[in-house]
Amino acid sequence: MNAPVNRQWVVARSPQSGGLTHDGGLALSADVFGRAESAVPEPGPGEVLIRAMWFSPDPMNHAWVRGLPGKFDAIPEGGAMKGGIAGRVIASNHPDWKEGDGVTGFLDWQDYIVCDGTDHLGVPLQHVPEGVSLASGLATLGMTGLCAWLGMTEIGKPRPGDTVLVSGASGAIGSIAGQIARLAGARAIGIARGPAKCEMVRSLGFDDVIDALSGDLTTLVAAAAPQGVDVFFDNVGGPMLDAALANLAHGARVVVCGATAHYAGPTPVTNHLMLAMKGATMAGFFYFDHVARWAAGRERLATWLADGRIKEALDIAEGFDSVPQAALSQFNGGSSGRKLVRIADDPYDVTAAHRAG
Repeated sequence: MNAPVNRQWVVARSPQSGGLTHDGGLALSADVFGRAESAVPEPGPGEVLIRAMWFSPDPMNHAWVRGLPGKFDAIPEGGAMKGGIAGRVIASNHPDWKEGDGVTGFLDWQDYIVCDGTDHLGVPLQHVPEGVSLASGLATLGMTGLCAWLGMTEIGKPRPGDTVLVSGASGAIGSIAGQIARLAGARAIGIARGPAKCEMVRSLGFDDVIDALSGDLTTLVAAAAPQGVDVFFDNVGGPMLDAALANLAHGARVVVCGATAHYAGPTPVTNHLMLAMKGATMAGFFYFDHVARWAAGRERLATWLADGRIKEALDIAEGFDSVPQAALSQFNGGSSGRKLVRIADDPYDVTAAHRAG
């Protein structure tokens, strides 16, 4: 029988090799992704061997190719792509891990990974709780679910009766953020693009949805929130941020979580003076500055997911070869919900809910 091969995605060309912008433009394109193969590694003392089964395409992939000043260096040309993974421990010399444990972390995008228990961002690998699928461990209990929880609970702080507006509501973070707002007793309004995405957002229990393609966005927000927006959870920036700023209620809180409108280059925002006029605050957060809060967030999100108070929207691509297209879809509007790539079946799968038909 042939020995298993360790497939790997690598950076085929880096920003330093030319052709990629340094002025805020996208660093990801199809030809940035290259393939490599190697033998399956073996864990040494204090290490675990993980069989990756899910990859998580995120804007982080873009940041990792470009580098993020003060946070982490760009991946060098020929280096392994890095990103969120979920998998199973298949061999362990580490006291905290045993064979069969579900695990998530930011590691190399390859079939088999050796790790000392700490991922590429210096964060301990995370256990996927028993009874939770690997997909959910990477989605609702992963970075996107925790970003939604952190942004809402630490900055937005919705109260009963508040009106909460969420941009990118059909996306991985926005779809959870609006549901958390509703659990706090607030009225949740989502902004999405096109009828299909708007319908998906409605299915998650949002009170109202604005189709960003259906007219002047400032006017649409005013109609949906006639008393003003108390909390704006922003994943997009650009014109959506401007429209929200024009419709803030007095004392509003603006949560800066992402800015997908700016990934392709600078996009002006002109209504920032409304922060002063409305006595509002605007604050952002960096996910990895809040490691101490992750456990509490996972516990809360796991409870909400288990009892059905949060619905999970997954957009699953199948197979190792689908990675480049899946990673690029986050920038071109080609996905709804949490984009994941399944590269292998999980023999410990607790549910068939995530299996493609």
